[in-house]
This record gives sequence, structure tokens and C-alpha cells, in this order.
Amino acid sequence: MSGKYLLDTNALIYAINRKLKLPSADYAVSVITKMELLSWPQLSPSEELQLRAALSGIQVLQLSETIQEAAIKIRKTTSMKLPDSIIAATAIDGGYVLVTDDEKLRNRHVGKSLKLDELLGEF
Repeated sequence: MSGKYLLDTNALIYAINRKLKLPSADYAVSVITKMELLSWPQLSPSEELQLRAALSGIQVLQLSETIQEAAIKIRKTTSMKLPDSIIAATAIDGGYVLVTDDEKLRNRHVGKSLKLDELLGEF
């Protein structure tokens, strides 16, 4: 694979919950993932600290004009939820392999994608 991976929200949560150490590679998340993680209403202060620590070592990709336009096209053609469309567009725009355990997202994503366990098995 390319060595560049965009972690979807669920993949990052699973990695944290399973206390996984991801192999050395170029990882990023969409700003949508950051927002989804940190806006959960039941998030405790200690969980928020843990998430912010995890995010501090990962590049957070913002919504550029090209990502916005790609997300619009993806949403129109796949009927994906808007956050998933933005995450998929971010992966495609940056040349990242999307890492997600969301079956619907993986099946509709037009770029390369892997489950978290598949990523771990590559190394």
C-alpha cells in the first residue's frame, strides 16, 4: 500500500480502545473525525484528554475547496452521509488509503480502503 493512511473515526476509536500501537506510517484524520470524536456528549474529561493526546500525533486535514467539491460529488453519486462523504473526499484528495471498519463507507468509497485489522496485518 501507499504508506499514507487516513483514519476514520471508528478506526481511531477501536485503536485507542484496544490500546493498539499503529505501525510507523504517515497517518492523518479529517477535521470531521476530530469534531466527531471531541463532540460526543458523554465524553468524560479524562476521555477527552486521551483523545486529544492521540490526535496530537496525527495530522488533522482541513476542508480545502477541492475536498469540499469532491465531497459534494461523492454525496450526490453515492448517497453517503455528508460526514462520510467528506472523509472519503479527504482520503482521495490527499492520496490516502482510508482505514475504516464502517462496512457501508468502505463499500461505497471509490478509493483504496482497509479495515483496521487489515492495516495491522500489512506490517
